[in-house]
Amino acid sequence: MAADGDHHDGHTETPPSVRAIQGLRGFVEHRWPALILATALLALALSLAAGVYTVDNGETGALLRFGKLVDDAVEPGLQTSVPGLHEVVKARTGDVFRVEIEGDFAPRLSLVTGDENLIESSLVVQYRIQDLRQYLFASEDPEELLRQVVRASLVRSFVATPVDDVLTSAKAAIQNEVRSDAQQRLDRYGAGVTVVAVNLQTVDPPREAAGSFRAVSDARAEAAQSIQRAGGEKDRALRLARGEAEKLVTEARAAADRRLQEARGAADRFEALLRQKRQAPGQTRTELYLTALQKVLPAARLVLLAPGVPPKIDVHLLERADERARIPPGVSFDDR
Repeated sequence: MAADGDHHDGHTETPPSVRAIQGLRGFVEHRWPALILATALLALALSLAAGVYTVDNGETGALLRFGKLVDDAVEPGLQTSVPGLHEVVKARTGDVFRVEIEGDFAPRLSLVTGDENLIESSLVVQYRIQDLRQYLFASEDPEELLRQVVRASLVRSFVATPVDDVLTSAKAAIQNEVRSDAQQRLDRYGAGVTVVAVNLQTVDPPREAAGSFRAVSDARAEAAQSIQRAGGEKDRALRLARGEAEKLVTEARAAADRRLQEARGAADRFEALLRQKRQAPGQTRTELYLTALQKVLPAARLVLLAPGVPPKIDVHLLERADERARIPPGVSFDDR
């Protein structure tokens, strides 16, 4: 009788989990068409949601169907595609990218110049994506292709340039030459990138030869300063010479003008005298004679002789030089 009491009149109690499964089975058996439809709609909604994507500003999308490119100019905004059928690859075509060109075993490149000197250099290249189709499919790694092409162009430029120019004045020319040559090569390869700028960050001799290069550079700087000083002295000398020449020319022109005016004045006086002589010859002759006497007599030495005394002329050959110096210029007449 006790056993019958333990089993509650022969009926065992059903666990809650079993009752839940039984209820769910009954629910599914009565509503299975609706459940299938709901599942299908949910799968479709998830599929459509997975096909929605966004292209940000500054980006360009490339739409591929089973790996084949069908559109390489998907514009920014909200876009849709078929999941499993389409694949979208996005790239920032509006940005400028920066890549450093390094050596095979060191961060800096070791290059040989045109006169067989070793130079270490570091280079930075800026580029942007120009053609998304070529960028995605022309090469396996466009950035690595860019590195190798720029390195080749840099080696070619350094080989054609002496070390002195590389270290001093040819840096800008090398950068422009490398950018132009690399762009031509990339265009031939169809890389789809545009080289915006090539910047030589450092151009230095090897550490072991840095002292010698500095000594040569200092010597060149001193030579340049000497040449500059010599040029300054030359300019000053030229300016002084030009000033002196201009002064001499000015004085010569003034003297020439003065003599020309004097000559013209003398010619005018002679012409006036000639006209006067033609009009009154005797009077003109007398005036000329008197004028000559006025000029000669003040400088002449006069000797007065007594009447009736025969004159004697003494040329004073034995006279001392100091006494002769006191005699005024002109003709001297003495008693003989």
